[in-house]
Amino acid sequence: AQFLGQINQPFDTLNMAGVLPETLQRKDGSAAGLGDLEGKLVVLFFSAEWCPACKVFIPSLVTLYEEAKEAGKPMEVIYVSSDDSAEQKDRYMAKHSNWLSVPYENKDARDLLKKTYGCFAGKESGGYPGVKRRAGIPSIVVIGPKGEEHVHMDCDPATEIEQKGEAIIDEWLVHKW
Repeated sequence: AQFLGQINQPFDTLNMAGVLPETLQRKDGSAAGLGDLEGKLVVLFFSAEWCPACKVFIPSLVTLYEEAKEAGKPMEVIYVSSDDSAEQKDRYMAKHSNWLSVPYENKDARDLLKKTYGCFAGKESGGYPGVKRRAGIPSIVVIGPKGEEHVHMDCDPATEIEQKGEAIIDEWLVHKW
């Protein structure tokens, strides 16, 4: 992937080289912008409500997120949905922490993230011919402000996260925006 080379722009005008959409969505449906990510560790979370392995992983990610927040560590999770409908995505989001998400209606943005980082459900593979699938769902990718990938982790199972717990956040914080 090619990344934005101009870092002298005001933060809120960076467009992640087109990797993240300019508008994200909060759990309550309200809009969030890229400026809301400034100074935070940004973790893309590729998942779906229908996915059995995702249901097993979710408690680990929720715990990690809540521990980070309680400890004052600036972490933001952005949900990249492989759900079958907007209603399914909204149900899934309602059950979990107050993460951001790529709006379900923005299929182009969700597809771009899946293709860029090679994370998508097996049943979606036919929609991405020629794209190497590096991980199924659930998976996480820690990204920098130019879309650069710092951590790419298949979370089925979430062995490294479960072994390290909150300490893994400290390892990842060097990549905060």
